[in-house]
Amino acid sequence: MEASISTPFPKQPESETGRHLGFFNVISDPRTYGALLYMLLSLMTGIFYFVWSVVGLSISLSTSILIFGIFVALLFIASIRLLSHVEGRIVEGLLGVRMPRRLPLTAPPDEKIWTQIKEALSDVRTWTSMAYLLLMLPLGVVYFVIAVVGLSVSLGVTGGSLWSLLTNESHIQFTDLPVLDHLFHTAPGLILLAFVGIVLFFVVLHMARAIGWMHGKIAEALLVRL
Repeated sequence: MEASISTPFPKQPESETGRHLGFFNVISDPRTYGALLYMLLSLMTGIFYFVWSVVGLSISLSTSILIFGIFVALLFIASIRLLSHVEGRIVEGLLGVRMPRRLPLTAPPDEKIWTQIKEALSDVRTWTSMAYLLLMLPLGVVYFVIAVVGLSVSLGVTGGSLWSLLTNESHIQFTDLPVLDHLFHTAPGLILLAFVGIVLFFVVLHMARAIGWMHGKIAEALLVRL
């Protein structure tokens, strides 16, 4: 049996000025950068969660016919609960999604170990937590690629255009489109390209915030709700 302790995430106050910034207001939202950081970390955590779950499940099943295999399985289930708790704190801290803490109650003295094993195996949250840890690998790959490619392209386009303006040397080439090739060797073209890069950067920030919201719902559904 378990009890839950809820600690609401403090809602960020929205200023009157921020309400009218619209598209560009995303840069002032702390959760945007939390989501970006989560996306960059998700590949590493996803690989660890996936390997731990697959290896632990394989060892537990292969040793289930032996007596000590029961204790191996119990340790594996406990590790899944621990990892899901840690992941919940990461999601809560970076994505701003309230994840109620579930703390185990002390088992009655007369409760047999087999009863405890049965309760652990029949708890739906044990299996939804494992499903979440396995799902983190493909999601982590997608999140990481979006974050790295989006930031690299937007910042690269903006920085390259500004550098070309400052040095009066443009290395941008469009061999198949001579009109664009000539345009981006002029000051107006480079300014336009820098503006496109800035807009793309804000698009990436909006994507990060949307992904953070979506992933928070996934984490809440698999790690908290039953």
